Amino acid sequence: MKKILITAIIYLIAHNGVAQDKPADTLNAMLSNTTDLREKYRLLARINSEYYKVGTGENPVTNSLEMVRIALELKDDSLIAMSYNAIGDYYTFIKGDNNTALEYFFKGIPYAEKIKNGRTLPSLYLDISIAYQILLNFKEELKFLEKAEAGLPDTTHPEYTYLLLQLQINYSSYYLFTHQPQQALPHIKLAEEINSKLNYPIWDLFIRTQYGSYYLQTGDTDSARIQFQKGLELDKNIQVPWVQYIFRNNYISFLLASHNYEEGKRQTNELLQVSRQTGNDYFRLAAIGFLKMIFEKENKLDSAYYFARQESALKDTVFNQQLFNKVQALTFNEEIRLKEEGARRRQKIRTTLVVAGFSIVLLIVLILYRNNWQRKKTNTILEKTLSDLKSTQSQLIQSEKMASLGELTAGIAHEIQNPLNFVNNFSEVNKELLTEMNDEIEKGNYAEAKALAKDVKDNQDKINHHGKRADAIVKGMLQHSRTSNGTKEATDINLLCDEYLRLAYHGLRAKDNSFNAKTETDFDTSIGKINVMPQDIGRVILNLISNAFYAAPLPHKAGFRDSDFSHDPTVWISTKKEGNKILISVKDNGPGIPSNILDKIFQPFFTTKPTGQGTGLGLSLSYDIIKAHGGDIRVVTKEGGEGTTFIVQLPV
Repeated sequence: MKKILITAIIYLIAHNGVAQDKPADTLNAMLSNTTDLREKYRLLARINSEYYKVGTGENPVTNSLEMVRIALELKDDSLIAMSYNAIGDYYTFIKGDNNTALEYFFKGIPYAEKIKNGRTLPSLYLDISIAYQILLNFKEELKFLEKAEAGLPDTTHPEYTYLLLQLQINYSSYYLFTHQPQQALPHIKLAEEINSKLNYPIWDLFIRTQYGSYYLQTGDTDSARIQFQKGLELDKNIQVPWVQYIFRNNYISFLLASHNYEEGKRQTNELLQVSRQTGNDYFRLAAIGFLKMIFEKENKLDSAYYFARQESALKDTVFNQQLFNKVQALTFNEEIRLKEEGARRRQKIRTTLVVAGFSIVLLIVLILYRNNWQRKKTNTILEKTLSDLKSTQSQLIQSEKMASLGELTAGIAHEIQNPLNFVNNFSEVNKELLTEMNDEIEKGNYAEAKALAKDVKDNQDKINHHGKRADAIVKGMLQHSRTSNGTKEATDINLLCDEYLRLAYHGLRAKDNSFNAKTETDFDTSIGKINVMPQDIGRVILNLISNAFYAAPLPHKAGFRDSDFSHDPTVWISTKKEGNKILISVKDNGPGIPSNILDKIFQPFFTTKPTGQGTGLGLSLSYDIIKAHGGDIRVVTKEGGEGTTFIVQLPV
């Protein structure tokens, strides 16, 4: 995934490299005021160009289909081919749907073959080679690169110069992706030479990226760093989302190889923003994969597990789609081969129909056999990959269980010790009472013996009560150690809040015996049980309470708040039912959250705690869990000593 889209953007930039002088809304206004078909086609193409550059504007598929309709009405083969090419570009470069892209690319080939301008067909072949690279079918990629090179005329015209530059970048990307850096270098140098005449910053950014990747593969990290630093300077002035993705994807690989994990996180967060903007699952999968690798290298297993779980789910979707696309791409390849062989066969048909007919039947049998064999081979690869993914997922789940359970061990030990002390004490008392009762019976004092028997029975009831209490704590501990299976259960929210309040407090006391804070509760008894995933909601409550205990003792910005210059750290937790909603509030009397960071607290990895004391994932995970329950989470705070309240809203 590190370079598969490097070449993908080149055709796009080549066609949109010159900035348009009118925004999309002006172009749309011009479009509605013209009846000339060729002018409409030109305006639709310019609107699509604006969309590709900034990711906003009219839907390029709708526009391109209208362009196809206009081109067909004009009976212009060149315009028809370019329109199908444009639709394929959208699905390949923006949506990552190469199955649909190849359908449109191959629709354009018959029309492009009729054009002898030396541009249309090579451009289409270059885009098809890009789609095959994304599908990791390097044999077919190289085949179409060679087709494109063979179709380019020997000319210095600017349009052909763009295609020649794209061809060199595509070749260098092919060799870098297949780990042949020495073969890539001549193509990178030729691309640099061509762009020295064109002098476009976007092309220069691609060339810096290619050089950086080349030096990284050859082990020259100092030269790679220089190239990526140049790329960073260029990237500041190039606000094209897909260009940003390509550069950061390679730059992050360099940062990981250089063990610069903090900068890697920052760049990866920017890469996530690009993935959200474009909606491309390939972009998002790359970013999530980088985050997983960073946290694995930092030995932060809980964070690594969080992103491994996301990667597994997304990879399952993308991998299956990719596998389907690959089978489809091979089918398309057979259609092209059939067409080429069909052209030669028509020459033979003129001499003998019998021989040609026999060849067609034989060819069909071979194609069916080959496709059947390919599907069996593909299924075997898929089964092995899925087995490996399940094995990795199981290991990460076990690691997360142990890490999460370890955080609560101290609090659980304190909680379970109390009922065990009661059981031991009352057992000792009962032993003494039974001895006394036996003495009274021997004396014939049955009234006193009965009174002692009643005391024994009362103590036995208390032993039973505290035994059940210990049993409940153990069950709660086991429930917390399980990974959520996504099934909602009828849960007593009040009991859940009370349990995690005490566990969090005693856990902190076990780590730091100087820690002390007041706790106050106000539970609405009319709530009853509601259907939630208790493990997930428990983690949310535990996280909010732990954050409150951390904030409550912190000094206030303007000194102590109370009039007697004292400050008692206090945490409040309450529940309330309002209509068809349940509100869970966790409040502290800490210094509050500064307004300048309030909008960042739910972002992954953002934390105000000192290095090593927090991952910055707690509130982000809590936000995702509450949203998955169809609820909401908000914060009420005021900097300067009025504390902070987190309010969780859940549907009944």
